Amino acid sequence: MNPKNILIAVAWPYVNGDIHPGHLGGYLLPADITARYHRLLGNDVLMVSGSDCHGTPITIEADKKGTTPEKIIEEYHKKTLSLFSLYQLSFNVYTKTTTENHKKVVQKLFLKILENGYIVPGMMKQYYNPEKEKFLPDRYVVGQCPYCKAENQRSDQCEACGRWLAEGELINPVNKETGEPVELKDTEHYFFDLKKIAPLIKGYVKTKEKTWKDWVFAETIGWIKQGLTRRSITRDLDWGIELPIEEIEKLEDDKKLKSYEGKCIYVWFEAVIGYLSASIEWSQTKSPEEDILFKEFEGQSKNWIDWWKNKKSEHYYFMGQDNLIFHTILWPAQLIASGEKYQLPYNVVVNKFMSFNDQKFSKSRGNTIDSRDLALKYGVDEVRFYISRILPENKESNFTVSGLEDAINNELIANLGNFVYRTLYFATKSFDGKIVDEKYSISSEVEERINNTYVETASFLNRVEIGNAILAILKLSRFGNQYFNDSKIWELNKLNKEETKGIVLDLLNIVRNLSVLMEPFLPNSSKKLREFIREKSLIPIIGEDLWKMNITNKFEIVGTTRLVPLFKKVK
Repeated sequence: MNPKNILIAVAWPYVNGDIHPGHLGGYLLPADITARYHRLLGNDVLMVSGSDCHGTPITIEADKKGTTPEKIIEEYHKKTLSLFSLYQLSFNVYTKTTTENHKKVVQKLFLKILENGYIVPGMMKQYYNPEKEKFLPDRYVVGQCPYCKAENQRSDQCEACGRWLAEGELINPVNKETGEPVELKDTEHYFFDLKKIAPLIKGYVKTKEKTWKDWVFAETIGWIKQGLTRRSITRDLDWGIELPIEEIEKLEDDKKLKSYEGKCIYVWFEAVIGYLSASIEWSQTKSPEEDILFKEFEGQSKNWIDWWKNKKSEHYYFMGQDNLIFHTILWPAQLIASGEKYQLPYNVVVNKFMSFNDQKFSKSRGNTIDSRDLALKYGVDEVRFYISRILPENKESNFTVSGLEDAINNELIANLGNFVYRTLYFATKSFDGKIVDEKYSISSEVEERINNTYVETASFLNRVEIGNAILAILKLSRFGNQYFNDSKIWELNKLNKEETKGIVLDLLNIVRNLSVLMEPFLPNSSKKLREFIREKSLIPIIGEDLWKMNITNKFEIVGTTRLVPLFKKVK
């Protein structure tokens, strides 16, 4: 086979709070499932992300706790690494935006776009605190949206209707911390001239009508029809990546600011560059630091260019719907404007919001649930399964504890777990766990069902339809249960041992192939099941396709003392 270079680019979560199930469903688990699937296909997968450490959410949290941004980052980045390891998220690298590597890559891309004429200086009005004589970042200013009239919206974007807000549009703006009115003051900044690059963006987006979800494509086209204008990419901040002033000063005068004091690169422009900087960091890392996740798979390329400047590579981006516009328009625009001929996003996989008990996840309002506690109480794979089943792929979904428990008991255990356990138990009790039949020929119906499941599941996963993919797998285990029942195997075993052996081998081959099909979704259970049938764990190797039907006439199963149900029932 000719393996593809697949980039799995996962949205960078702010390190200002804990990761809740909405984050897991919004982008983390879909990304991991897709990465695992492509690795089983033998593709060279690079899964990258990191903690978004700049921007006002971090400084707001630091102010709230009376500490520094550095302390907030240290606290939550460690928690994030631990949680991602617990949930078996298979990152090649999970880093953070405070690395020197990220800073250099951001500054280099900024300069390229500036040199190419797509970044221009200009004046804007920014909210200003006259008492402290300082400009206020966007999230420090709230007011009423001029379009949908929603209250308590930040000054750059309304979360209620999704509209970008220009300087001065916010109605009755106040300092979020003090409630005091703020004023607008002129300040010079750099702007990304989206109007200039709009024709290229329109051309790119039109090629994605058949690849992106219908609603993602439609929403992106809607933004374009509204008209793309220039958007500021620097701010008066004291926490962020500084401008590469020495390099800027070497350029023509029309590319310079009158003053660079207090100017930082805006987080929306900087954070998405993390996909590129993380790829470079992974490529260059030999001995990873303790505060990053790092993994290499056998046979992987160690050259980031194989993903970023390879026209045959495919880039998949995963994020929640509030980040749609940054990945369908702004990030492709940055890549095009750089002139570096970087590979553009192949599929931008955007999910809608997942609520908790029919309300938005909110730690401050007490409407949240701890992802770690869920995993420890119910099991990692059990939580992965439930979230995969209710992913908000095309409409918003709702996470409930009762829904989780019902999915475990009545789907995962009653269907998949029941089929696996009863098959292995019967084979162990009736054949001492060792079955060999040189004359064995798999039932044509069973063979067709297994093969069709690989094909059907692959077709869904190629389109990143996670919910449909896991339903296809459950359909196979449901067939296995029916096949077990219809054969009346316990009775047949008393009458015809040889015929029984053929049916048991059919059932065991279903189990064996389920252990492969399960792996992207339920990695721990896949490993456990393969241990039960004395098969090695699935270890992806570049160029080796493991995602295919595999039939054998010989099985050896662990003894009944080691054989336990894959999943525990919730009482």
